[in-house]
Amino acid sequence: LNTALTETPPFLLDVRETAEVTTDGFIAGAINIPVREVLNNLDKLPAKDQPIVIYCGSGHRGAMVMAALQMLGYTDVKNLAGGLGGWKKAELSVETGTTPAAPVAGTAPEVDPILFRDLNAFLNTLPEGYYTVKSADLNVELTGTPAPILVDVRTAEETAGGYIEGALLIPFVDFSANLAQLPADKAAPIVVLCQSGHRGAMVMMYLRMTGYSNVRNLAGGMNGWVAAELPVVK
Repeated sequence: LNTALTETPPFLLDVRETAEVTTDGFIAGAINIPVREVLNNLDKLPAKDQPIVIYCGSGHRGAMVMAALQMLGYTDVKNLAGGLGGWKKAELSVETGTTPAAPVAGTAPEVDPILFRDLNAFLNTLPEGYYTVKSADLNVELTGTPAPILVDVRTAEETAGGYIEGALLIPFVDFSANLAQLPADKAAPIVVLCQSGHRGAMVMMYLRMTGYSNVRNLAGGMNGWVAAELPVVK
């Protein structure tokens, strides 16, 4: 992304809350539309075939907005891996002491009205925490009754390096074909995880939009779990 911004800059969309932007800074050139408000502001985005890069704090919210825009017909949308946290870890430049430029309104594109309604309802009603669970909290929950069902959507190569004991291993690309592995009770507690949170966020969103009411994504994914020095099975 840093290279692209100096060559052929994509439209850069920051979906964090205003308070986060003020406190943590932002990537130069970004506009800020919080995650819950993005779909009501499609007139502020470029045409559906233009390059867009989305970012949040860690990648979780960005993945949901990316998926929503792709489902609405945007063809060149990406999510910044690791979000602003990953950008800062790479020691790249962040603007502070100012605010992003206000987005300019244009004409909203035509999109499927039913898809728009359902996706907008999902994003509009995201709770605090955005359906994530921290590694330390999940570790405690796994000792409780009922313990959440873990669904690891990483590849076989990734899980070969270690996974959380008891997790169902269902690769992301095969997920929709393996729903029978999930509990029949759609109210059962489920926690999805991937390596960083990106794929997990999309699967969590998919499950919630298909009727599963108690699904969360592991914040930071397996990277966060390992960083917290929690147990891994190999």
